[in-house]
Amino acid sequence: DFGLILDVMPDYAEPCFQISRIELPLNIFMMIMKSLTGKSFRHYKFINNDFGRYGVLAVINLMDGNQDLQSLTLSENFIDEEDEGDFCEAIARHPELSAINLDGCCEGRVFMLCELVRSNLLVDISMCYNDLSFISSDDRQDFINALVSNTSLEKLDLTENDLSDEDAVCLATALIPNSTLKCLCLEGNHRFAIGAEATFGVALTTNNALQQLFLPSGTAYGVSNAQSLFDDSSLNSAADSNHTCFVKCYPNNRNEQGDPAGNRQRKIYNILARRHIDMCNVQHFDDIDINLLPEILAAVQRYAMSPDPGLFYTENSQVNGLSITFEIMRKWDKAQQR
Repeated sequence: DFGLILDVMPDYAEPCFQISRIELPLNIFMMIMKSLTGKSFRHYKFINNDFGRYGVLAVINLMDGNQDLQSLTLSENFIDEEDEGDFCEAIARHPELSAINLDGCCEGRVFMLCELVRSNLLVDISMCYNDLSFISSDDRQDFINALVSNTSLEKLDLTENDLSDEDAVCLATALIPNSTLKCLCLEGNHRFAIGAEATFGVALTTNNALQQLFLPSGTAYGVSNAQSLFDDSSLNSAADSNHTCFVKCYPNNRNEQGDPAGNRQRKIYNILARRHIDMCNVQHFDDIDINLLPEILAAVQRYAMSPDPGLFYTENSQVNGLSITFEIMRKWDKAQQR
């Protein structure tokens, strides 16, 4: 009796029911599903069960009968095209469901991805291994519209979906106005050409919500992305770069995860240290806002005193921090005297 199991669980527990890689006879599976009806499990995981269309319909009924459900995994259980609409509607009308895993459930069809994003309810969507390469410009535009208007989704995993350069541009374009997505995983797809990859650089110049971007291995590393993460043409441009997003598969990745303030200071310090070797910091200070001075000094103190040789920004950490500080203060002191 699943009800008895739930009764003895402590309040802090997250009740989860899982059937993984077991192909049960249909009558046994339906019996289990019936016994689950009305039970307040918060997580259901059905993985590679081959339960067919009747199983999908049973899962829909299960969702409708459990208002406490928070996440649902159906990975490697195929969903027929004729059931996609009913399945998406069941998700859209559920009051608490926030995470869905449909890895390997709908090979070659993008309808459910667009509908789930358009529902504007889910926080986490995983649709890996589905060959979701968008087959027409209308499909791409439909997805862009859905993601642009979405205000709930924080994680989207599209690993190994045979996505093309055109699909990459589509996703990057949708990121430009999106302000809620925190993690986008595109690993395992064909490596993107430099033109497609550059679109992500454009997106990262304005998008400061995305915290993790996982690109396919071997993806070209373009100037656009380098400048969006660290524009070292001036201290102002470095301070205004993207300090939030960690991009995997980039050489010398320019942002550490979860440390935007530290990322900003490392970039500032890198420019100061590089210029100080040639004693040319002073000539670049005229256009620097005085309000940036405390952060400049903090950057020198933090990274000159405790350099991390593994970080790209501290390649010039042999520069004496006190010497840089003296050069900075001398310039601003002269400015104040004028």
